[in-house]
Amino acid sequence: MEIELHEINVTLSRYQKEKICNAFINRETITLRLKNDALSGSDTLLVPSKSLKMTEDDKSTFIEKWENGPDDERMGMLENYGLLFHPTVVERLESKRKNEYEGMEIFLDYSLITDLTKEVVTRNIEKLF
Repeated sequence: MEIELHEINVTLSRYQKEKICNAFINRETITLRLKNDALSGSDTLLVPSKSLKMTEDDKSTFIEKWENGPDDERMGMLENYGLLFHPTVVERLESKRKNEYEGMEIFLDYSLITDLTKEVVTRNIEKLF
C-alpha cells in the first residue's frame, strides 16, 4: 500500500533540517516541535500521513463531525479511516495557525517510506539545504 504524503510550508532551523535528514537516512521516527511563528515559511516539508498521531483536539473534531455529518459521510469515514477520523497534517496545521499561542508537533516516521516515495522525499530533503 502506497503512503500518502502531504506538503506543508513551515520554517525550520538548521538543526531541525539536519535532524530530518538523519532520520530519513536511518529510517527513523522523529518529532518536530514548531512554535506558532514557524508554522508558515519557505521550507517545504513532505509529511507521511500515516506518521501523524491522534491528539485530543483530533478526537474532538472526529466526534463533532460524527454527530453533525450526514449518514453517507459517516459511512465513508468508517470505511476509509476505521473508527476514528484522523485529520491530515494540512488540516491540523491550518487549525494551529489560527491560534497565535499554539505550536504544533509533527511526527515524521521515515520507516514508512517505500521505494516508490523514496526519491520524492530525497529531493524534498535536498531542497531544505
